[in-house]
Amino acid sequence: MSVQSFEDEISSIREICNSEQFKERLEKVKILSLGKPLILYGAGTIGYSVARLLKHNHIEVSCFCDRNKNGINEESGLPIISPYQIPVQYPDANIIVCSVNYKDEITNDLIKLGISLDRIFYRDELYIYEVMWEDLLQHLDGYRRAFNLLEDIKSQQILLERIRCYVTSIPITVSPPESQYFDSEIITLNTKEIFVDAGMYIGDTAEAFFQITDNQYKHYYGFEPDENNFLSANLALQGKANLTLVKKGLWSSETHFLFDSGLTSSSKLDADTGNDYVEVTSLDTFFRDKEAPTFIKMDIEGAELEALKGAEQIIRNFKPKLAICAYHKPEDLYTLPELIKSFRDDYVFYLRHYTDTLYETVLYAF
Repeated sequence: MSVQSFEDEISSIREICNSEQFKERLEKVKILSLGKPLILYGAGTIGYSVARLLKHNHIEVSCFCDRNKNGINEESGLPIISPYQIPVQYPDANIIVCSVNYKDEITNDLIKLGISLDRIFYRDELYIYEVMWEDLLQHLDGYRRAFNLLEDIKSQQILLERIRCYVTSIPITVSPPESQYFDSEIITLNTKEIFVDAGMYIGDTAEAFFQITDNQYKHYYGFEPDENNFLSANLALQGKANLTLVKKGLWSSETHFLFDSGLTSSSKLDADTGNDYVEVTSLDTFFRDKEAPTFIKMDIEGAELEALKGAEQIIRNFKPKLAICAYHKPEDLYTLPELIKSFRDDYVFYLRHYTDTLYETVLYAF
């Protein structure tokens, strides 16, 4: 695709944002707030984005609801209540569930509290988009640069579709989910792989790696700072050979951070709301006296850029294959490939996407 194709697609996205059909979506949301409190379930990044969007369009939100947080959301100034407070304080409220991963669980919890299903709505089904067009403008130059770094048309199309999804919630073309991190269109593995699994979670990526390699690999290193996830992975991977599990996060240096633990797959480093201290290290430090990795995967909830900085010498000297999640921040699509390119200019880049939401976009580099 040409640079002109990029400009044409951006113009098309802008037209969608300005269309009457698009504006009608917000009118449907506005109806939910007429004469009744409107509560956003989920006080995280997505919840705040929704609150900001609704405020921009003069739609009043009463509060956030969250099982893991309380107090005041600093960005919006809105109170955060627990689910148990809804029937008491807001018995007739309409609720928009902003979480993607736990919709069913949240819905069941709300129903158990006596909240009827006709008062529960979902951000994705209402097509409430995540980023306002005005906010996206600051990233367009970066997206242009990323567009020109991508190796194939499919990658460029995914970049454009992701931009469109940010501001319209129109879905992105999905690759087979089972191929995530090991996409055979892009990545070839051999029996000598030294694999780094950053964001090991409960060992699911490890299991996929062992299956794809038919257990023929040199070494597996899993990094996971969340206590519960680490214990689950340790149990699941018992008996595997050439395995090192590290209960640390990855960063650009060796230090410690507050950590939002207990969020299963979404546990993350968070200096503002963290509930636990965890140790972090850099890959350059960890592998100083070990054979360098040949393949690095990262899904570490927005810490990817700093962790890549901490792997600069490995990348410069050994050029490992990389599969890096590029969906946690709007700027990931350009800051991640540009950083890698600054370490070595002979990397090529591909994008693939593995869900029907904004989650699970992977930047491949080799």
